[in-house]
Amino acid sequence: MTRAILEKGTILHKRYEVVKTLGQGDFGTVYQARDLRPKDTPRFVAIKQLPMQMIVDCERQADLRASLVHPAIPRVFGYFATETYAYLVRELVRGKNLEEILEESPGFLAEKRVIRWALQICGALEVLHEHPVHPMVFRDLKPNNIVVDRADHVHLVDFELARVFPPRFFQEKPYKYEHFKKGFPIGTKGYSPPEQYRGVVTPRSDVYALGATLHHLLTRRDPRKEKPFTFQDHRVRLLNPAVTKSLEAIIMKAVQPSPRQRFS
Repeated sequence: MTRAILEKGTILHKRYEVVKTLGQGDFGTVYQARDLRPKDTPRFVAIKQLPMQMIVDCERQADLRASLVHPAIPRVFGYFATETYAYLVRELVRGKNLEEILEESPGFLAEKRVIRWALQICGALEVLHEHPVHPMVFRDLKPNNIVVDRADHVHLVDFELARVFPPRFFQEKPYKYEHFKKGFPIGTKGYSPPEQYRGVVTPRSDVYALGATLHHLLTRRDPRKEKPFTFQDHRVRLLNPAVTKSLEAIIMKAVQPSPRQRFS
C-alpha cells in the first residue's frame, strides 16, 4: 500500500510543523518537524508516521526508552495519534545512515572508522541486553538502521522490532518465546541469524547482525543479495585484504551460524 506523504507545513497534533521528509522505512515515514511549543524538548524533532495499529508500540517505546540512557539511543519525547496514523516523536539525528555512507564511498571504508562505530554500537547493545528491568534484543540491526551524525557518532533508529523480556530472562529462562514458535521470520534477510527464523532470539542474535553489518561495511558485499548464512565462505580479508587479521577474526566469530560459537 502506498503511503501518503505529508506536505511541508502540515501541522500535526496542533504542535508540530512538518519541515521535510527524512526517509521511508519498513514500517513508516520519518519527518523532520518544528516543535511550535517547545518546553522540555528541542525545537526540531523527528516524527515517525506509523500504521494506526502500532499505537500500542508507540506507547511501549515511549515508556521503555525513557530508561535507556546512552548517546547512541535517541530519546523519545512522546507519541500521539490521528484517525489514520500513529506518530512517535523522538530526538532528531542529523546525518546519514551507514548504507548511504557506504553507497557514497568510492572505495572501502577505513577500518579505524568502522571500529569506532562498532564500539559505539556495542555500548548501546550492552545497555539494551543488560537492562535490569526490561532486557531487550534489537532484532533488526543493519546499516540503514544506524545513523551517523555530523560528529561521526552513531545512533540506533527503528526500534519497532525490538523485543522486551522479563528481568534476568536470559540468565534464567529458555532462549525462546511461544508466540514465534512457528518460525515467523523477524528481521532482515542477510543480517538476521539462523535462529531468528526459528523463533529463537538472544543477545547473541544482535551480535550476529552486528557482525553481518561490519562484514558488509568492510567488504561492500551486500548479504541481502547472497545466499543466507554463508559468511564463512566469504572471509573478510579475501574481499578486502587491507583489513587486519584480528578484526577479521572478531567479525567471523560474530557471524558463526551457531549462537554458542559467537561472543556472549
